[in-house]
Amino acid sequence: MLQQVPHPHRPGRSRWPVLLGLAATTTLLHLALLAGTDFGSPETTPASPHVAPVQVRSVAPVLAAELSAAEPAAPATVAPPVPTAAKPAPPRAAASAPAPPPAALVLAPAPVVETVLAPDTPLQADAGSAQTVALAGDTEVPVYKTRLPPPATLRYALRRGLLSGSGELQWRPNGEAYEARLEGRIAGISFITQVSQGGLDEAGIAPRRFTDQRRRDLRAANFQRDKGLITFSGPTIEYPLLPGSQDRLSCLIQLGAVANAEPQRATPGGRVAMFVAGARGDADVWVFRFVGSEIVDTDAGPVPAVKFTREPRRPYDTLVEVWLDPARSHLPVRARLSVESAGTSLELLLRDMQ
Repeated sequence: MLQQVPHPHRPGRSRWPVLLGLAATTTLLHLALLAGTDFGSPETTPASPHVAPVQVRSVAPVLAAELSAAEPAAPATVAPPVPTAAKPAPPRAAASAPAPPPAALVLAPAPVVETVLAPDTPLQADAGSAQTVALAGDTEVPVYKTRLPPPATLRYALRRGLLSGSGELQWRPNGEAYEARLEGRIAGISFITQVSQGGLDEAGIAPRRFTDQRRRDLRAANFQRDKGLITFSGPTIEYPLLPGSQDRLSCLIQLGAVANAEPQRATPGGRVAMFVAGARGDADVWVFRFVGSEIVDTDAGPVPAVKFTREPRRPYDTLVEVWLDPARSHLPVRARLSVESAGTSLELLLRDMQ
């Protein structure tokens, strides 16, 4: 309420016009404040504080629409108070689908193996299940005539890399059965013992069991003739048992038996192919090719011999070189087995034979 200041009374003039003017002015001021009218000039007067609420009201619907389109509405919850000392959480990355596991870890059913096997590298089969391996027919494995050598004991000078020792090969045919045994010693200690046992049939030597012992590690290959399979004591792999199949020891005697019965095999262009199995799940067709005639210098004197070689077909295959003595029923007077990629070798050179 405006306080009226008393004026001195002037005679002849009424106070009512003045009072009416003041009342009208007061009424106009109240109406202007209620209507929000800005009386200042925009060029000279700062912006009125009433402008901000107007701007917020006009923008707020747009922000609400953008937020509702960006993410789904969540149920209304009361957010707990945030401590003032807490650090602001880093912005959350957009959710993405989990990455698939590496290809090496994805398990898939193994296909049926129908390929020529890596000769000296065992195939790995699933644990608890046998895997029968089919052989590709890229190499013919014929059945040869054979004439077995008589019983014999051959003693050798042995060399394994830079180490020297002695070796002995015993060949014991007996009616319809046989046993071949090779033992190698270095410094009087046996480091390899191979034993081949089995029978004899129309294809020559017919192994039933082959054992290969390297110090305390003993492995075996079983020629299951009733089932037509070659199995092993360790790997769960099975190979078909082909006619004339041999193990890594009997193949050297079988090669001489074929040369005894078919001398043309020990002439230029001659070859002998046979399926050979080791004791560690390895097997392949070994092709022995005639190389030529050589004189082998042994402790028993010079020996005229015929040389056959089995060439490796893949890395880590075994190169086999064998010299057979025609005067000793083509028994081996020298043999060398080596894996060039691994830098290993084993050589036998005849000292004497009984």
